[in-house]
Amino acid sequence: MGRPEKPIATLNLGLLALAGWLREIRINAQLTYVELAAMTGNAYSATTLQRAASGERVPRLPVVEAYAVACDQSLEQARRRWRHARAVEHSIMHVLGSAPRPRLVENAAELRAALREMYHRAGAMPLREMERRAGLGRLPRSTMRRMLDGTTMLSKDQMLAFLTVCDVPEREHQDWLDALSRVWDKRHSWYDNELFKNLNEPAEQFIQDEQNHRIERKPPSGRGRSTSNAGAQRSQFARGGPANKNGQRLKLGVTTTG
Repeated sequence: MGRPEKPIATLNLGLLALAGWLREIRINAQLTYVELAAMTGNAYSATTLQRAASGERVPRLPVVEAYAVACDQSLEQARRRWRHARAVEHSIMHVLGSAPRPRLVENAAELRAALREMYHRAGAMPLREMERRAGLGRLPRSTMRRMLDGTTMLSKDQMLAFLTVCDVPEREHQDWLDALSRVWDKRHSWYDNELFKNLNEPAEQFIQDEQNHRIERKPPSGRGRSTSNAGAQRSQFARGGPANKNGQRLKLGVTTTG
């Protein structure tokens, strides 16, 4: 079976467990690293697979998955061990356990904090890899980056894709969707924007419009109907075009003089 491997030296207990497990399943499968590489269809070299079990750093998830399948082990167990190793690694930089549970989320800041914590507990998978696993166009990494940075919010469909890629049990999905609904309802309760009554619509355009001051708040009394500047202009033209200071309608393309 070749030379004995070096002892695993890491302070990350999750990585220690992952590397130890990878070594154990390879030995039980009675495979050398060259044979293991062949079992993956040579998708990964013997050097890459040996490095994955070295304990020097947390390997990429696709490598761990291929390693486990080649040793006839379950993908679920491989992903669980990888997530734990990554979560321990990221817990050094991020305080976990401070965000509210989804049922207790009341505003956008709390929801983003809860999603960030869930993301790190799930192993903080590279966003490019999450985008690939979600499927074409379902979860753009640019949107995820802005969400994690606190500058946007996921839509309903994006939330479902995010939960699925993070391996959140399906029985918990509704709690997260309810939290998202509460946040959207509260955020848009003073706004008259039909586009965002549907949670399937992307959030970026709303935030852009809000920053550009194209969405106006309704008066506190609730009377009247606020519209965007563009809507006001459309209404003006619908009444026959803009008027001059004397109340006379102006025709498009015609220049008037005093």
